Amino acid sequence: MQRFTKRIRMGLGVVGVILVSGAAMSQSTPEEAKTRDLYETAREEYNRMESYIARLRRHEVVKGKSRPEELLLLKFRERPWSVYMKWLGESGRGREGVYVKGQHGDKIHTRLAAGDIPFVPAGRRMALSPDSPLMRSASPHPITDLGIGASLEKIGGVLAAPSGGDRWQGSLNLVGPEQRPEFLKPAYGIEHRIPAGLDPMLPEGGRRTYYFDPVTQLPTVLRTLDNGGREVEYYHYDRLQPSVHLDDQDFDPDLLWGPPARASS
Repeated sequence: MQRFTKRIRMGLGVVGVILVSGAAMSQSTPEEAKTRDLYETAREEYNRMESYIARLRRHEVVKGKSRPEELLLLKFRERPWSVYMKWLGESGRGREGVYVKGQHGDKIHTRLAAGDIPFVPAGRRMALSPDSPLMRSASPHPITDLGIGASLEKIGGVLAAPSGGDRWQGSLNLVGPEQRPEFLKPAYGIEHRIPAGLDPMLPEGGRRTYYFDPVTQLPTVLRTLDNGGREVEYYHYDRLQPSVHLDDQDFDPDLLWGPPARASS
């Protein structure tokens, strides 16, 4: 049977290669075709965006405990992978963070909010490894899981897995269209059914659904339920400003906040 390879290109690079037979493509169900079309259209839209600004509303469960909802301003750049964060809501108000992959010591530089660390004043700078215990206690995901591109990368990774046989990455299913409060029009979603043992935050498995904005065609809402149906994470990216010009100065902690204060001798 004739086969061909198709590269899936993401904002963060080539995610994988899908080996697809012509017969398999012709036999795909309408739901499978729509799922792939949602992903491909979003990928094409995202690849046109070198950088963007958005607002993120986030709610997470960390180590079984529900954390307060957070509201953040985000600035993203794909190459090199860069993110700037500023907390706008009541939780963490005034906190800022910036990370550029492979630069500035490959550390997350943060400007603390009041109460972040006992006896440390607001505005104090810290530099932390992305996998430090303090960062892992703040969120169940690494910082590189932030952003619209990360959602597309995860969907693409499952699509790139061999079909049939090895199902360790789980499966994708079409959701909707359904009316959600985040959108004015009914939206489609791609649901990732996650098997037990694949995701550390879902030891018994669960479902993660990516909802696609009918206007931007990008996955801007992410909702994850554990095996018992409890919501363990919710992300909503809105007020998207695509293809804004962001450069090194937007992600340089010394330019953003001034050089770190030197300890007195």
